[in-house]
Formats: sequence, C-alpha cells, structure tokens
Amino acid sequence: MPALLLRGESDGIATSAYAAAHAAAFRDARLEIISAAGHLPHLEQPRVTFAHLDAYLRQLRAGA
Repeated sequence: MPALLLRGESDGIATSAYAAAHAAAFRDARLEIISAAGHLPHLEQPRVTFAHLDAYLRQLRAGA
C-alpha cells in the first residue's frame, strides 16, 4: 500500500530522523516536507498541504 507522509519543516515533536525512519518502514512511501510549518502542517499551511495530497492522489489514480 503506498503512503504519503507529510512533515512540517520545523516540527518540534517528530524529528526529521523520525520522519525518515517512519517513511523507510513502508515499502512504497513518499515523505514530503512542508515549509514554514511545524507539527500541524494541515493547519499551518493548508494550501500547501492539500496541494501535496491532491498531487499524490492524482499520481495514484494515473497509475491505477
């Protein structure tokens, strides 16, 4: 199952190493970093976050 992981660039809770390890735990994962966001990128940068989600879902649909 493919997975998209989103992390705020300045997340003070989940470190970049944690995010990378989490992504590596999936066979088919993509990790995207959201600039100017912390632990809640969907609230801090909703347009950027949802643009990543939309692009990812379009990519999945195109590959189906």
